[in-house]
Amino acid sequence: MNSITLEIRPRLRSLNAYISLKESIDNSRLQVRLGENDIKIEIQGKLYSLSLANIHLLPSSLSSLRITDKWISFRIQTEPNYLYGKFETEIIKNDDINYNYMNLANELQLPPKNKNCQLICARCENRITKIVNFQRILPLPSSGCDPQEWFCHKHGKDEPFSMDPKESDLFYSSNYCLFNTNVFEDRSKLLNSSNSLVQCNRCFAVIGSAKEKNIKSLKIWNCCINYKIIDDDSVIKIISSPLSDFLTTFKHTSDYTIGEKILLEAEEAHCTHHIILKTMEKKLHIQKTDQVNLTQQSIDLESSFVVKVFYKYGESKSTIKNNDPDVEFSELPLSSFISGMEALMSSTARFPPAYRKAEDYYIGYLPL
Repeated sequence: MNSITLEIRPRLRSLNAYISLKESIDNSRLQVRLGENDIKIEIQGKLYSLSLANIHLLPSSLSSLRITDKWISFRIQTEPNYLYGKFETEIIKNDDINYNYMNLANELQLPPKNKNCQLICARCENRITKIVNFQRILPLPSSGCDPQEWFCHKHGKDEPFSMDPKESDLFYSSNYCLFNTNVFEDRSKLLNSSNSLVQCNRCFAVIGSAKEKNIKSLKIWNCCINYKIIDDDSVIKIISSPLSDFLTTFKHTSDYTIGEKILLEAEEAHCTHHIILKTMEKKLHIQKTDQVNLTQQSIDLESSFVVKVFYKYGESKSTIKNNDPDVEFSELPLSSFISGMEALMSSTARFPPAYRKAEDYYIGYLPL
């Protein structure tokens, strides 16, 4: 077997199974037997047992068994889980999905205040900025916050409100930081003349963007830079990865309303990429495993929670905005966009071909 994926829905009392095989099998040489806490699958004389912790099956409830090419799929009814109540009553929990969103939590390690440092490219270690000493390191407001209420970031009582950092300021969010343009070594070499991208002048990696004509600050992606501390010659690496930045951006852009549309955009030198996401299920329990050993009889499954989504790549931003003005929008570095697409496509491959698409959207998972 290549992979096993079980979707468990306690409130619906159902379990959907998708099993990928290494090769096609004869239907007559496959048997599925249900116990109260396990599923036994016999394939061409070899018996595999899937143990299901804390899940109670109805042994006579197997339905929708489908065997096509290298895929097996079926549905099983489960016993009521009284943590959720019964058919007569239901216990509703106030689950805060944002509290423990994912194991790839984006905990940034930013430079200390009042220490001389430089930004360096994470790919080639090229020095991007002059030596700078940050006096203020502050979080940026969320997209739902009125920037005028962001009073703690004003430079003084008599100064007009500004979202542009001073040279000694570092403003950060979950996947990027804002810096004053004067801290950069050579802005003309960093800024691409044909678009709004900020590129490393040694390896030409896209490390940020500048959206305004009168540039006072530059947006630099967290996963594209590190900080070199001048005093002790150490390097502080931001604890961030392209995939964790993709997941964090999705988390902060989405409120997990079913059917809500989220548009993510990434730019490179001569092309702009878009992906639109719609939430199907915000906290789906799955159990899965990959690459089952042929000699293995008892198979342990890894349990996790995911967001099940529709996703679609390639539609232009203007078309989406015109058709649906309520769509939520956010930008990403190209490396995060690619990592997110790879994760989505990998999750889609866990479904049989007949279950991978709905209309013109693909179906996939994003981890919590």
